[in-house]
Amino acid sequence: MFSGKETILRTILLTMMLAGILATGSLAQTSTDPDVSGVWVQSSNQAIKWTFTQKDDKLHVQEMDGDKAVADFTCSLSGQECQVSEDGHSEKIMMYYNGPKLVVIREHGNDALKQRMSVSADGKTLQVETVPLSESQKAETLTFGRQVITASNSKP
Repeated sequence: MFSGKETILRTILLTMMLAGILATGSLAQTSTDPDVSGVWVQSSNQAIKWTFTQKDDKLHVQEMDGDKAVADFTCSLSGQECQVSEDGHSEKIMMYYNGPKLVVIREHGNDALKQRMSVSADGKTLQVETVPLSESQKAETLTFGRQVITASNSKP
């Protein structure tokens, strides 16, 4: 049949071919970040609205409480720290995608928290899980609904 050397060479060749096929398949599968762009309204408090606009590797965030702008900033989605002002207070923010979740780490003085945001499969709901990174914060999960822009609620 085959000699020992031929068997080893065939095994190596088959292994390399299989590795090449698997590598090609993994390159064809691109991970897609969730589409967080849009206007999101908090389910338990309709006055709270977040607007996300993603362009390239940056995310522009506007946070509203009724007619009051709480925050308006743009940060990189690469996990780089950016300095922002939220409700008149200086804050450090880092944002990045971790698989299907947008992760936001907020640091204000000695207080820090992590938010993990995930969009539902139908794209209509945003779950925001808050994980405290300091003792003064509390864990909570908020739900936001994507606001549908129609001719009656859009501005001219």
